[in-house]
Amino acid sequence: MKKEKRQALPSRRKRTLRRILVAAAALFLVNRIFLMSLLFPIQAIRQNEEREGTGRTAVVRRERAPEIHKSHLIYLTENENVTMLSGAYLTHLGWMNAFSVAVDCTEPGTIHGGWWIITKEEAPTLFYVFGRIDDPNIVRLDILAQYEIWTLSGIPLRRNAFTWSTSREEWLEKDGRCYFLFRKYPLDESGYSTRLPPVAVGYDADGKEIARVELEQGSSSYFG
Repeated sequence: MKKEKRQALPSRRKRTLRRILVAAAALFLVNRIFLMSLLFPIQAIRQNEEREGTGRTAVVRRERAPEIHKSHLIYLTENENVTMLSGAYLTHLGWMNAFSVAVDCTEPGTIHGGWWIITKEEAPTLFYVFGRIDDPNIVRLDILAQYEIWTLSGIPLRRNAFTWSTSREEWLEKDGRCYFLFRKYPLDESGYSTRLPPVAVGYDADGKEIARVELEQGSSSYFG
């Protein structure tokens, strides 16, 4: 009499491994198709890179922006061709990207930079100015936040709302390049008639102005 062969049942370890693989595959598809349920904030920054077309960037600095979300992170990243400021924050669906501003640094220049204004509902405004300094003769940098007034004769005049000042020792460095990141919170714009792009002014070791650049690339982001 032949014995009936019993089919070996999968072990508990195999079943657990199969479930993990299925869950990982599902999570990967959700990440790629719906751009959500990200496990790490740097994945959201990678999404910003794809959207901006910057290519892979390296992190220069990461800081928190709890004024927007408790988990809100701001990343200053760079490569040879671009400087980018972008954000990420944690939700019940995982990490989400939180917009970005990329500055093209491929054209020859002394200073490349941009600005980013971030607001949430009725909360005060968070203001960033960032960029890269390519002139080795610059040892001090001033960022002028300006607005415009009109005289009785109809001539527009610029006025400084406030100024940031920093020296080379305080700049951020990555891959042999120098970067700056300024932050102001809260930014009260109620007293200014018009908002103008910030101006970066570079000085040499003798205190002589050798560069003045209007930082035109920027963006405003709103969170409800």
